[in-house]
Amino acid sequence: MAITLTQLHTFRRLSELGNFTRTAEELKLTQPAVALQVRSLQEHFAVPLVDIVKRRPVLTDAGRFLAQRAKSVLDDVATLEREMQEFTNARTGRLHLGATLTIGNYALAPLLAAFKGQHPQANVNVHIANAVRLAAHLKAGRIAVALAIGQIEDPDFDVIPFAEDHLVLVVPAVGHKLSKRRTVRAAELENEVFVAREAGSATRIIAERELAAKGVHIETQMVVPSLEGVSRAVEAGLGIAILSWLVVERAVNEGRLNVVEIRDLDLRRTFKIVSLRDRTMSPMAAEFVRFLQGSAVPEYRRQARVAPALPAPERAS
Repeated sequence: MAITLTQLHTFRRLSELGNFTRTAEELKLTQPAVALQVRSLQEHFAVPLVDIVKRRPVLTDAGRFLAQRAKSVLDDVATLEREMQEFTNARTGRLHLGATLTIGNYALAPLLAAFKGQHPQANVNVHIANAVRLAAHLKAGRIAVALAIGQIEDPDFDVIPFAEDHLVLVVPAVGHKLSKRRTVRAAELENEVFVAREAGSATRIIAERELAAKGVHIETQMVVPSLEGVSRAVEAGLGIAILSWLVVERAVNEGRLNVVEIRDLDLRRTFKIVSLRDRTMSPMAAEFVRFLQGSAVPEYRRQARVAPALPAPERAS
């Protein structure tokens, strides 16, 4: 029969108190129950652990060794209990998280900073990849949660919306025929030079699909491998682009790009939390999902252009 933690705990206290009666009283046991547990340990190890000298227990060499090792084992168990309680309460633990490019590079950092502020002991690993690769990571158990854009059709996944993104048409701040425009209709973009990422990118797919629904078929004449690269190409006057507001917010606020609203096109899209159905999340992952559902992602707000202030009239001297 295997030894138990209860037996080790009883033997440890007996070794410290040196008295069957006091050990039994402290542990709320009978003296025969204490003696039975000691006898069970002796039978298991096939070696005497206690000699009875003048009706008092005196540890043998084997008993002293076992008492020392029992203390180490029980201390480790106490540490495990504490760590598991912290894990269960989502105060500590490792979070393996995946995100598609726009979310990972432009929305995730402030969210993680806020989450870490509430859970400073959390260890977070982030994998940035396209939606297809993130789906494979989820099924393989490499990540617990993925943050993705667009349609998720796989029945193996649970999908929860958590924020809304707004795609905007950006043009060079100066020098382009649309630079001074505030709005435009989709049909006016038919012959424009567009800059975009590769054909499989979620942003490009959505933009081309929505324009095609209006009968507008654009030809991307310049492909750049990163969202930041697309933004920079537009700044340089190489064309115009449809990008997430999160990508271009700083450039627009700094006056390097202008946003032109497409009046007859809805370019909103949803950020989604994706997890594997029927797989129990760790407490830390579940806490992160709850956190995301209560967090805000910066949204696009069209701002009226403010005319430059006129100089104050000079006073007559």
